[in-house]
Amino acid sequence: MPTPESWIFRLRLPLLMLVACLPGWALANLDFSNARVSHLDNGMTLIVLEEHTLPVVSVQMLYRVGARNETAGATGLAHFLEHMAFRDSENFPDTGLVSAIYAVGGEWHGYTWLDQTTYYATAPREQLDLLLRIEADRMARLQISEEDVIVERGAVLTEMHSYENDPMSVLHDNAMYLTFLAHPYRNNTIGWESDVAQMRHTDVVAFYKQHYHPGNAILAVVGDVRSDQVIRQVHEHFADLPGHSPTPVPHTVEPPQNGERRIRLQGELDQKHFKIVYRAPAASSPDYAAFLVLQELLGGGSGVSFLQNDWGTPVLADSPLGRIPGSLTTWFPPSAQDYAFVISGTEAPDADETRIESAVSGTIEQLRSRLERNREPVMTALEHARNRVLRELVFDVQTTEDAAHQLSFFAGLDALDALLELPKSVAGISTNDVLRVMDRYLQARQRTVAWYVPAQPSIPDFIPNIAEPEPPIPKVKTLAAKDSPVAPPAPVLTELLSPPHIARLSNDVPVVLQRSPLSPTVSLRVISPQAEFPAGTKVNPNQPVWGYSTVIEDVLPAELPAAIERAGKALEQAKPAIGPDTVDASDPEALMQQSFTDLLDLSSAKPTGSINPLLIVISGDINWEKATTALERTFGERSPAAFLTPETKPPIEAKTIETQLSTPAAQVQLGYIVQAPAPSNPQSAAWQMALYIFTHHYEGRLGEEAISNRGLIYYIGSEYHTDGTNGWITLSMGVDPKNLPALQSLLREKLKELVEQPPTQAEVDEARNHLLGRLVSAAQSNPELADKLAQQWLWYGPMADYQSNAELKDELAVYSAGLPRSMNTEALERRLEAVSREDILVLLPAFTNGSIVSIETPPP
Repeated sequence: MPTPESWIFRLRLPLLMLVACLPGWALANLDFSNARVSHLDNGMTLIVLEEHTLPVVSVQMLYRVGARNETAGATGLAHFLEHMAFRDSENFPDTGLVSAIYAVGGEWHGYTWLDQTTYYATAPREQLDLLLRIEADRMARLQISEEDVIVERGAVLTEMHSYENDPMSVLHDNAMYLTFLAHPYRNNTIGWESDVAQMRHTDVVAFYKQHYHPGNAILAVVGDVRSDQVIRQVHEHFADLPGHSPTPVPHTVEPPQNGERRIRLQGELDQKHFKIVYRAPAASSPDYAAFLVLQELLGGGSGVSFLQNDWGTPVLADSPLGRIPGSLTTWFPPSAQDYAFVISGTEAPDADETRIESAVSGTIEQLRSRLERNREPVMTALEHARNRVLRELVFDVQTTEDAAHQLSFFAGLDALDALLELPKSVAGISTNDVLRVMDRYLQARQRTVAWYVPAQPSIPDFIPNIAEPEPPIPKVKTLAAKDSPVAPPAPVLTELLSPPHIARLSNDVPVVLQRSPLSPTVSLRVISPQAEFPAGTKVNPNQPVWGYSTVIEDVLPAELPAAIERAGKALEQAKPAIGPDTVDASDPEALMQQSFTDLLDLSSAKPTGSINPLLIVISGDINWEKATTALERTFGERSPAAFLTPETKPPIEAKTIETQLSTPAAQVQLGYIVQAPAPSNPQSAAWQMALYIFTHHYEGRLGEEAISNRGLIYYIGSEYHTDGTNGWITLSMGVDPKNLPALQSLLREKLKELVEQPPTQAEVDEARNHLLGRLVSAAQSNPELADKLAQQWLWYGPMADYQSNAELKDELAVYSAGLPRSMNTEALERRLEAVSREDILVLLPAFTNGSIVSIETPPP
């Protein structure tokens, strides 16, 4: 038997082309040229990339199976199986496939798409073996019971109905079904409701046995690891698993579209939505790079990462499509076979549809005409488009998780070579290349036009008879089971990045600069009091502290001075926020957040006068001296913003609030809010641990019961907030209207149980270990690092001193020499380690005495 090393070859990615194309670019540590690929005898592909900047590891397991492999009457199987693959397995029973990752401070997720199903996790580097054992169990040892299929069906249908609240999702499914007459790319990834409602246990098991095996799998491991050791560990866990040929791509070839197709939907909407769909080349096609440049020329793109691109890129204001009034996006996802290019938009209810369609088609034809003339302006535009595509490729890969995703994703499309050559291919695109793909794909006769427009509610002529799925069978569990396992050891918190550099501008505005070699990008964050910023400003309101805004710029190093100048102008033109924002009464999530705001009376303490910076954070490939010089030039003569001083909120009586939407919705909301200590208070650590124990995403006492055991909901959002003086915790859950009473009852039951059956020591230890681990694994990219540093400064550092004792503001000078108090991993670690089980038991009566908020659909 050959040694693992004999199967290895090195990928040669010409990333140096990126450096040559744009001045000032640096080569990232996440260099794919260092990746190593091996193939096990059973057919499994392994890709390993060492990256030692941070003490973390990311694992991505991809299976070459998705919606394209489903048939009529059995749609949604790949997605349903993905849900089942986060439940029980032989060695990780009782949702241990996910809870074991949470317990060591890791994060996990997965998704299903047309060509693949993929699972990924990031954790402290010491947990690599755990992540590999989980993937081995997921591949060969899932325990798929009939009971779990029945329960999970409820969660899947809840997720499906959440998409039905989004008109664009509904329109997408209809447009694709019309665009593809023969190819299974027409399939709705989550499936059609009638298929999911009647899906059998035997269908799921058969699909699992057919598609989940080493020959159909690609495993990528990226992080602070040693390749030889990873290869040995992978062989230990996977080499003995039987494999066979990978799932083939569909052999059906979609016939040419020789005429425009149309669909028009009507619903209870307050705006019009449209999609114009063209066929587009696969990621392995010779036309792929040219089409990326074409997308950039028309409206702008966002790289080739499906994980980051999501459902559309807003067009650039100065692009041809950007000159069309309205809110337009373009979407060109990578695929194994020819798929789609989509131009989408949202318009006023009285918008002229013909005018909009003509504007889009006219823009395409005008670009074609300009390219044919091939004059100097279009050559300049082409050069800029090529450079913007190359720029976005850099932003595609900023973390170990990004790298693992890209390597496995494109390998799964049989397009890894195309990815590796993409910078070179893009750099060589000519006007003739762009014209070629325009002529091949963007002819008027090849488009599908879909509209979703407002209409008066009416009774449909035909109401389908969808079989009601079996009711969930609640599992009976005892809390004693949580005491039996030994809690995993606390993670080793090793900081590989150099500490942040703390500086002050001449006006005493603090600046936090974090140098990170992981990505050749820079993230700028300027925090100021909440304001109304000019159009086009990327801003995150009420983050990281309520009442403040974060102006966001993510750029290349050479672009940092211009980004600082843009941020400065945004603050100059900003106006103090006056009055509450208008809330869309048809949006369940917006009404939920407004209810939380009203309960705590969070509209107070608004700033007046000019908007100035409170804190500036920069992370990435930076030169400290040059960065501070540019900041001084833009912000140094401005008065620093004053800290807002909200009043301490008195205890709020627990309430039950029910609010009705203005129009019916496929999914409503249930929420919970309770006052908590501000993060500057050491007691907040105990509250964060209590929140983890009660619920976190898909797990915790409430999450496990509501999602895994009863299938009432799909996900629970849990957040810790502060305005600098007060703290509060919120939970929000999307729920189908028919399940709302049961979820309300369960929430009350679990809150009561938390006091009557208090957390065990094992639960407390797991909560602490999770939070400690996330101090290491939660922030890798420059945006994440910058946001983390801003939060730590404002949650735990000088802001706490300002709020508690105004006399301490002069001590800010002390912080310029080093890290602020409680703004480093060791200090936060000490906080968490100081929390005892008794500390958590003491706070539980207050934790469970919050208010329950229901956002309900109006009666018919």
